[in-house]
Amino acid sequence: MAAARFPPLVLCLLPIIICSFVDAELTHLQFYFHEVDAGTPNATVVNVASLHRNSSTFGDVNVFDNALREGPDPASRLIGRAHGLAVHASLDETGGLTAINFVFSDYGAYSGSTLATQGHLNASGPSERSIVGGTGKLRFARGYMTSKLLSSTDTAIVVVFDMYFTLDH
Repeated sequence: MAAARFPPLVLCLLPIIICSFVDAELTHLQFYFHEVDAGTPNATVVNVASLHRNSSTFGDVNVFDNALREGPDPASRLIGRAHGLAVHASLDETGGLTAINFVFSDYGAYSGSTLATQGHLNASGPSERSIVGGTGKLRFARGYMTSKLLSSTDTAIVVVFDMYFTLDH
């Protein structure tokens, strides 16, 4: 049986490929999303399109500009804003599609930077979505985020976000 041979180009590129995976450092950020429902004073979310067919929310589009805070308490330090949209894109109403830009105004080294995310929001439990990019100190971010509803009242919700990403500079 003959030994497997690698083309010379593969052998030359192998150290570069291995180093790019080894050098990628995983960053973890955690913060809290505070949303005030539409129809209340200082609302941070509004429904901009609704079909209202058969009492279904399918097809509805909401836009939001929610506070990002250091903790779950609404009085905790404001670190930025979450600008985005949510589309009710599931016929069975179990979730939808979100696109969110996390804009950091007062978050240490990340102040002035953003993270861009997209993915499926699971209405019945924790969600996992993609981090598809960033700007400033977070340029070329790639990874994932998880979110989980912490509290909900008639007028507000608090969601914890955990971001896990690498920066491919």
